[in-house]
Amino acid sequence: MDNGLNFLFDAVDVSPLVVTHRLPFNPLKDPDLYEKALRNNEGIQFSHTLEEQIGGQLQAGFMLTDLYEDRDRTGILQEYAPQYIAARSVKPF
Repeated sequence: MDNGLNFLFDAVDVSPLVVTHRLPFNPLKDPDLYEKALRNNEGIQFSHTLEEQIGGQLQAGFMLTDLYEDRDRTGILQEYAPQYIAARSVKPF
C-alpha cells in the first residue's frame, strides 16, 4: 500500500520538494485536481490513512504478522523516506 507520501507533492523529480497537498488526498473534493486528472488522462487516485488501511484489516479480524517498507528506485523522494508498506495479515480460523 502507499503511505500517502507521494500525494503530498505535485512534482517529486525536482528539488526542493514543495508540499502542495494535504493528506488524505482526495481529488473529488478539489475541482481543480479532478479536472487536471481528467485532462492529463491520469485517472482518479486517492490516498488513505494508515488507520484506514491497517486499522481496517485489524477491525475485520485480521492479525498483522509482518510489515515491510519500500521506496521508489528513482526520484528525489526515495532519498528521504519510504513511500510504500507491505503488510502481511492473516485471518485466524
